[in-house]
Amino acid sequence: MIRFTMMPGEDGDCLLLQYGDDTFVHRVLVDGGRTGTYPRVKPTLAALDGLVDVLVVTHVDQDHILGVLALMADPDRPVEFGDVWFNGFDHLLDTEGFGAQDGEKLTSTLLTGQAPWNDAFGGRGVEVGRPLGWFDDGSTLDVLSPDRGQLERLAPVWVKECARHGLIPGRDPDELPPVPGFEQFGGVDVDQLAASPFKPDTSKTNLTSIGLLFEYEGRRLVLTGDADDRRLVASLRPRAEAEGGRLHVDALKVAHHGSGHNLSNELLGLLDCDRYLISTSGARHAHPDDIAMARILKHGGSEKEIVFNYRDRAATWNVEALKDRFGYTVTAPGPDEDDGFVSLDL
Repeated sequence: MIRFTMMPGEDGDCLLLQYGDDTFVHRVLVDGGRTGTYPRVKPTLAALDGLVDVLVVTHVDQDHILGVLALMADPDRPVEFGDVWFNGFDHLLDTEGFGAQDGEKLTSTLLTGQAPWNDAFGGRGVEVGRPLGWFDDGSTLDVLSPDRGQLERLAPVWVKECARHGLIPGRDPDELPPVPGFEQFGGVDVDQLAASPFKPDTSKTNLTSIGLLFEYEGRRLVLTGDADDRRLVASLRPRAEAEGGRLHVDALKVAHHGSGHNLSNELLGLLDCDRYLISTSGARHAHPDDIAMARILKHGGSEKEIVFNYRDRAATWNVEALKDRFGYTVTAPGPDEDDGFVSLDL
């Protein structure tokens, strides 16, 4: 059993992975969305028997971390955590001590001992190449991003950014400008958009986002946060080459909510992917953007499912002419279902 649930992270991510069999269930919560996310997901968390095995906070942008802070601040929070994976300031420098720079709120919370912190990595940073202690349950988990260089490049600006943005850096200065015209449903030239030159994300925080490859019982799931496309390509290429050029994955959580800065045709060419998961309400940055979606339609495989956790984001792309031409189906919450929630059994 593998069940993956996208929850209402607003313009961010709040994702729950559950897997196991008749003898066990393990749970991984990835990010917490915005502050308003927590009241909506608390009942879901309350149904998890009091324990989430791993909480992954992919990076410090507000649309991923504020809901985690709200959860941690709740004296009646319904779950405890076996381990919390989060790269704080000193993980950027690969040191073992924690100094005054660690003023941001999640670091402070973890330092009070409310939860184990990066225990699976010996207390060190979550990064490519770091030995990882994982469950002996038939599953595997590999870190795809970030790498040591990406973490170190964030360190000089960490304190500056935290002070500038209210402790937690949250601005995305390099968002693509909106591409007009899609509201005409078919007026966009998908081929032209898909061929747009790739301009990688330059956000210092996004470059440190934790990306993971999970595998269990022959099923694979790629979780990307807002990760750097180039780092994902470097991590996935040898795995794809080992399988003849393309790595089969059952689902890809599209990086950065479907930003064209975080999804290249090169990455898509390394994957044989059944499902593309779009986690966003579209607030603030109108994700997913047309360029990223055009790349999925054109280069994401001849048959695919695109899963949205918000109805209006799905409606934009639920166009019969496009679906017929590019071989995809659309899944989203139904009209009588709770918008923001969608679950998949892989």
